[in-house]
Amino acid sequence: MSDYTENAVNPFEWPMAKFFFRVTIDGLPELGFQTVEGLESETSVIEYRPGNTQFLFKSKRPGLVSYSNMTLKKGAFLGQPDLKEWWNFYAWEIASNRNERKEILVELMNEAGDVEVAWTIKGAFPVKYTPPSMDAEADSEAAVEEIEIAYESFTIEWQ
Repeated sequence: MSDYTENAVNPFEWPMAKFFFRVTIDGLPELGFQTVEGLESETSVIEYRPGNTQFLFKSKRPGLVSYSNMTLKKGAFLGQPDLKEWWNFYAWEIASNRNERKEILVELMNEAGDVEVAWTIKGAFPVKYTPPSMDAEADSEAAVEEIEIAYESFTIEWQ
């Protein structure tokens, strides 16, 4: 049996769990979310080939970075703040020709509750609200509402 080295995979280590997280939206009361989706960024590729070159390939350069929209889902509870309040407020802001954006902090924690990774989302604003769907045959499903958020960028901090 060989000794473990620093580069060897330890069979007793597990990847980080994804179920223990916290989402804080600037200026909103604390809301417990069930799902966070859409933390994605992508760099476009610019291809160029001058017509007088002898090379038969295009050169590639990095272009602009774009970010996908983020979707937050949470259970709908009576008497508790919900996503529709932010949506209604933002719809009023748009009608008033104002554009207030928020900062969102998404923190992934370990089993002890310590933050392992934090994403700071900048320039966030809601673009779509979906209330809970109704289904007479779903006898054991929770009512879940969701909000889709566009944002300008995010940074990642590993603890």
